[in-house]
Parts: sequence; C-alpha cells; structure tokens
Amino acid sequence: MTTYTVTYKTEKDFFWKKIKKVQGDGIIPEYPEPTRYFHLEDESRVEIPIRGTIFRFSKERFIVIKKNMEREANQEIRTS
Repeated sequence: MTTYTVTYKTEKDFFWKKIKKVQGDGIIPEYPEPTRYFHLEDESRVEIPIRGTIFRFSKERFIVIKKNMEREANQEIRTS
C-alpha cells in the first residue's frame, strides 16, 4: 500500500515534526477539542490537536485518496 508523509508544527515550534508511513488520516470534530488522527503502516494511530497546528501533506496523499475512491467506486477515476 502507498504511504505518505505529514509534517506539522504548532505556532510555538520553530522546527517541523514529521510523521512517516501514513496510510490514512481524518478529523475528530469534538474529542474534547478538534483533533486530526493519522493511521500508520504499522497499524498504530497518532492524534494531534488541530487548534494552533499547521499541517503539510506530501504529494503521495493524493494518490492514496484516489486509490481509495477507485476501490469504493469499483472503477478508475481519471484526472486531467
């Protein structure tokens, strides 16, 4: 399965932190505060509060999302 990398930092941080081998991600709107979660290749899960955090996703995330959509639709999705 294709994986991607997520980099993030809070408003207080100077350096970006990196999460490698991400298979999927999502948002929990209320938990007790909005949180973004990441499922990793080893089936572990990382949760990071959204408030005050900046996220950057590698270009491979598009490929992962597209493949998941094609699997659900059971057909190829063309992009121009």
